[in-house]
Amino acid sequence: NKNETAPIFEVASYGITGDLFKVTPMLIESIKALKASK
Repeated sequence: NKNETAPIFEVASYGITGDLFKVTPMLIESIKALKASK
């Protein structure tokens, strides 16, 4: 969601504001790095 004040953020445990196609690749790389470090 690009709206930082969206109601979902009042109940969500985690939230990301940004473009799906920009954020997702960064999220995947972060997850891969965490898995590799274990």
